[in-house]
Amino acid sequence: MRLPFLAATVLIAGTTACGMLHVKEQQAKLDAFCTISGQVEAERRDDAPLVVVLARQVGTDPMKRESWQVADHFVLEEAGRWQFSASAGTYGIVAFQDLNNDLKAQADEPYLRLEKETLFTCKAGERLADRALRIPAAGRSRIGETIDIATLQVRTFDQQFALSLSQVTAVGEIASLSDPRFDDAVANAGLWQPFDFLFTGHPGVYFLGAYQSDKIPVLFVHGINGTPQNFRTLIDRLDRSRFQPWVYYYPGGASLGNVADHLSQTMRKLQVQHGFQKFVVVAHSMGGLVSRGFIQRYRAGGGAQIPLFISIATPFDGHKAAESGKKAPRVVRVWIDMAPNSEYLQSIYKGDLGVPHQLLFTFRQGGGLFGAEANDGVVSVASQLRPAAQQNAARVEGFNETHMGVLESKEVSQRVNGLLEKFAP
Repeated sequence: MRLPFLAATVLIAGTTACGMLHVKEQQAKLDAFCTISGQVEAERRDDAPLVVVLARQVGTDPMKRESWQVADHFVLEEAGRWQFSASAGTYGIVAFQDLNNDLKAQADEPYLRLEKETLFTCKAGERLADRALRIPAAGRSRIGETIDIATLQVRTFDQQFALSLSQVTAVGEIASLSDPRFDDAVANAGLWQPFDFLFTGHPGVYFLGAYQSDKIPVLFVHGINGTPQNFRTLIDRLDRSRFQPWVYYYPGGASLGNVADHLSQTMRKLQVQHGFQKFVVVAHSMGGLVSRGFIQRYRAGGGAQIPLFISIATPFDGHKAAESGKKAPRVVRVWIDMAPNSEYLQSIYKGDLGVPHQLLFTFRQGGGLFGAEANDGVVSVASQLRPAAQQNAARVEGFNETHMGVLESKEVSQRVNGLLEKFAP
């Protein structure tokens, strides 16, 4: 969450002519996707990932290979739930047990075939749930050759729009913090134009250098209207001899539940590809809300250990300005989730997070934008110190810093590095 968030909420009352005109169109594009979900299990009980593949019919004869195009894939560490968001169309689903952990379907791996009678049509905005898949131990692909699922990506705008949302996801792509896609203008557009952001910003997890198996990943998660560039100082001061920085990038206007789902699946794919045993999460502002939901989802499906979660200036009780956003002529989905007592905010405090949480809050002495209410210039201290968040925290610590200034603080950088040394040795 950056200062432009306040600007955005002020503009709600007098409405941003340009922004509001875009919101309805953008939301309509997102709503045009259908959701397909279910559960998958394998007959063989090997400790191996399960990969569910969504295939879109593009030809007339469903029994010919050229009639199908891979739309998306979902990776699970074990039996569990999968989900896709895709444009309207006719689909089939296959699944395989990835015995050698390479995200490739080998000819000798257990495989659930696509059958004509299991094809289905998904309409715009439709939700198809509870599709049960079981991968037979003796099942094999008809193709009889290795299929590299991870590389079957489409690149043009029209092709990507015709397939699914996660096809534009960066999964460990190497980038620099100076990359133009991380510019403020692109991030700001993600609030009002979350659909277009998928193709201009390319959401996902980025590496800031080649993967190194001997270094612990530190995943940085920005706030609303934010960008990985916000973490430049913290990253510059990170002990790069022991840790490797990864950054998660997402459109600020998207629903927080969808963002948490997206991050969980992206990290699961990376874990299968690289086999890292643990990683740390450092989040700023609304990124802390995304991260709590992400950690819940990720841990529910197994995977790498998360020895530490650090939140900085996070509005754990939401933001009052989001209530006004809910009443705007065109509602951006994130406002619904950011409103105090929203369904999403309630959901992220259910049960024990299961990860040591270091809650760092910010304040400015002498008042602020909310009159007598203590705040850091953007988020109230009361929201940052929601009782449910404190109860689940291993430590709560305050800093006399502004909402964005805290990311430049030498004291905070030292504290973050000290926590990394302690919890992720």
